[in-house]
Amino acid sequence: MRPITLPAILIAATLLPSLAAAQETCYVVPTLGAADSAPQLKAVAPGQKRVHFIKGASGGQGCPNDSAACRMKGYLVANDRVVVTAIQGAYACATFTGGAPNFSSTTGLLPLSALADTPQAAEGDWTGAWRSGDEQEIDIRKAAGNAIAIEGNATYGGDDPERVARGAINAGQIGGTLTPDGDRAAFSAGDDGEAAPYDANPGDDSVCRVRLWRVGPYLLAADNLMCGGMNVSFTGVYSRGKPGQ
Repeated sequence: MRPITLPAILIAATLLPSLAAAQETCYVVPTLGAADSAPQLKAVAPGQKRVHFIKGASGGQGCPNDSAACRMKGYLVANDRVVVTAIQGAYACATFTGGAPNFSSTTGLLPLSALADTPQAAEGDWTGAWRSGDEQEIDIRKAAGNAIAIEGNATYGGDDPERVARGAINAGQIGGTLTPDGDRAAFSAGDDGEAAPYDANPGDDSVCRVRLWRVGPYLLAADNLMCGGMNVSFTGVYSRGKPGQ
């Protein structure tokens, strides 16, 4: 995609909803249609040893609860930081993404009693090689003035040997040059694969639209599932790696 310079884009905040049905579906980041509150950064409280992610109601066994049957394999330790996108009762829907080399990401419910407040401000600027798992990458570099140049690639099925053998990997790309609005940015795909303002072509549901947030050490992305082949999405919580990772 050939980058073009966009004007500054004002982005509506995204909802931190009540989970309501999120015990069934714990979303990685808020949906594009939500409005009026940003994702929150929380930290596992000091003194905690192992805080396991908890299954939602779809896990059966009366979940969510703190029984062994409801505990997921993944766990966190004191001072690990997570992005919280919804809260209901005693639980938070949270995502943790580790660093190199795997940048593995886990989303699930965490007990609010194990979490503590932590500074929300972005750590560092936008630039870096951002990764979430082994199928999502967003590279950001500085451009003229306060602008940033974005180039992202995502796949679906790239870590499935059978799909790889069949050549059944779906892929997508995003890109553009824009000026963030503080710790937020957004854009959509324009003609010929170029970037355009987020709200361009408002009546066209097939246009790829992407929102980005900087929260603590993380980059968050949310798209509308129109940025590549079937099941390809850039939606996720990304950690910063080094170029080439």
